[in-house]
Amino acid sequence: MNQTPSAIPVIDISPYLDGSNPKHVANQIGRACEDIGFFMIKGHGIPLSLLRQVEAEATCFFDLPLETKQKTMAPFGLGYMGQGIENVAATLKEKSTVKDQKESLNVNLPVREKVWPQDMPSLNDTCKEYYHRVEQLAGQLMKLFALALDLEETFFDDKVNQAFTVLRLLNYPTQPEAVLPTQEQMETMTRNAEHTDYGTLTILWSPDSRGLQARSRQNQWVDVIAPQDHFIINIGDLMSNWTNDKWVSTLHRVVPHPETLGQKRMSFPFFHNPNPDALIECIPGCFGEGNPPKYKPVLAKEHLEMKVSKALGQEEKME
Repeated sequence: MNQTPSAIPVIDISPYLDGSNPKHVANQIGRACEDIGFFMIKGHGIPLSLLRQVEAEATCFFDLPLETKQKTMAPFGLGYMGQGIENVAATLKEKSTVKDQKESLNVNLPVREKVWPQDMPSLNDTCKEYYHRVEQLAGQLMKLFALALDLEETFFDDKVNQAFTVLRLLNYPTQPEAVLPTQEQMETMTRNAEHTDYGTLTILWSPDSRGLQARSRQNQWVDVIAPQDHFIINIGDLMSNWTNDKWVSTLHRVVPHPETLGQKRMSFPFFHNPNPDALIECIPGCFGEGNPPKYKPVLAKEHLEMKVSKALGQEEKME
């Protein structure tokens, strides 16, 4: 396991994909999920050229007039969301008034009106191709998670075979008047407020991830700076529930970075969640005498609806 300057583990998953040493990869992932809940992967097989295509298509969309972008809007946070609509801090602190300084296009499959832009076939085709590739990668990571937890490789299969997934194209517009916040100001001057992700795992690619920070178990903010051909992976709340906090759903945020202050920033997270009707309860090996389950069983759908409703400030229901 190599270390980046940000101390986030880098894991080559090719020995799992080619079958040469799956358990070695799983063990590295298990340690990373216990230590900080974040890691980077290489050897994933998704070409950088496809990632660059997604970036180019997303740029074309976000350069459109606001009224054009707003034609693509749907319930449950899908379609286009403008700046200031989402407040992810409220998913943890209900009285938070911090508004995220980003706009987003949020899509899932199958392609349908109001969720996917109309008259942008190149964007839709590129994002569909990318979606299928990261969806497959998410399934492979879930199998690695099972191995890392000393379970059968197929343990999660029937819990994620109808997974609810969303690809988000995020654009942080330029901030000409941006100033570097003090440590005391950081919580309210973030570009994306501190939060945890909701589901099983997130697969993130960014052409420049500077500004992303994860909070360690030692309560230190750690920079997450990834090479362009690496994905950043973190686990979400429901995976933490499944493992009884053996694995940590880590607080993270996007803050102004001194080297990119005020510059436009883009990132493309793929959010993977269990089947909506999956009952999330403590899994074997993660509880026992002196370590009872910490969380009541919950349907994945109920948890996701609660989190999305808090982030958007209104009741939202999964279709």
